[in-house]
Amino acid sequence: MHLVSPGVVLAIALILIAAQVTRVAKPGRGPYLLTLGLAALGLVAGELLALTGHLQGPSLGVLHPFPDIAAIVMAELVGTWVLAPRR
Repeated sequence: MHLVSPGVVLAIALILIAAQVTRVAKPGRGPYLLTLGLAALGLVAGELLALTGHLQGPSLGVLHPFPDIAAIVMAELVGTWVLAPRR
C-alpha cells in the first residue's frame, strides 16, 4: 500500500531540483517561495501540454520530463522578467 503516489514524489523532486538549479544559476533572484511557485506552475503547464498531445515525449512514470522542464524554464524566465524591479 502506497501512502503517496510515486508520480507525486517525482513531481515534487522535479520542482525542488528545478528551483535549486534556478537559485544556483541566478542567486539574487528573489524569494525562494516564489521560485518554488514558478517551478510548480511550470510543471503543471508542462503536464497540460503533454496531456493535450503537444510536446509529448517519453514519460517517466506519469510525468513527461521534457515538456515539464521546458515549461519550468519558461515560467522561471517570464517570472524573472515580469517581477524584475523597474528602473
